[in-house]
Amino acid sequence: MSLTALGLNSRKDYFQRKERKDKSDKDFELIQRCQNGDRKAQYELYQSYKDWVYNITYRMTNNKQETEDISQMVFLQVFRKIDSFRGDSAFSSWIYRITVNICINQLRKEKQRKGKTTSEPSNSQNSYAKEYSDKGDKFNIKPYLEKAIRALPEGYRMTFILHDMEGYNHKEIGIMMNIAEGTSKSQLHKARKELKSFLEPYLLLHQTF
Repeated sequence: MSLTALGLNSRKDYFQRKERKDKSDKDFELIQRCQNGDRKAQYELYQSYKDWVYNITYRMTNNKQETEDISQMVFLQVFRKIDSFRGDSAFSSWIYRITVNICINQLRKEKQRKGKTTSEPSNSQNSYAKEYSDKGDKFNIKPYLEKAIRALPEGYRMTFILHDMEGYNHKEIGIMMNIAEGTSKSQLHKARKELKSFLEPYLLLHQTF
C-alpha cells in the first residue's frame, strides 16, 4: 500500500507547490517589510502561515494545547530570526525547519519531564475502529489514516511523519530526534505495521484497493 495511494504527497511535491506561492510578489514584499520591522506585515505573514504551521504541529504532537503553544513559539522564532532569511531556499522550507525543530525539542523536553518512554505500541486503535465501524458514508481513507497516525506512539509517529511523509532519511531523523539510525528504522517498521493493522479491515470492508 503506497503513500500515493493513500492520498499523501511527497515532501518534494508539497514544497514545489509552496515554492510557487513563495515566489509571489506579495510574499516577497511581506518578508522584506517584516525584516524592516513592519508590525502590520508580520501580522499578514502570520495570517498567511498560521494554519499551515498549526497543522504540521498538531500532526506531530497530537495535542491541541501543545500545538497552540508550539505554534506561538514558532512565530516568535520566525520573527526573531527573519533578518537571517536571505531567500536561498523557499520561505516555506525555512519556516518548516523551524517548526519541526521546535516540535522535536518540546517533545523531547516533555518526555524527559515525565520520565516515560513513548515507544510502546498504542492501545487506542480499537476505539477508533469502533468509532468508524458503523459509518455508511462514501469511504475516504484519509480520515482513517489521520486517526491511525495520531494513535501511534510518539516515537513511531514522529519517525513515520519525518520519513514517509516528509522525505527525510534515517540519518537525518537520527540527528533531529537524537536517536540511532537503527532505532529510526525500527520505529518506522513498527509504525507501518501498526498502520497496516489498523487500516486493513476498512480497506477490505469497502473494497477500495
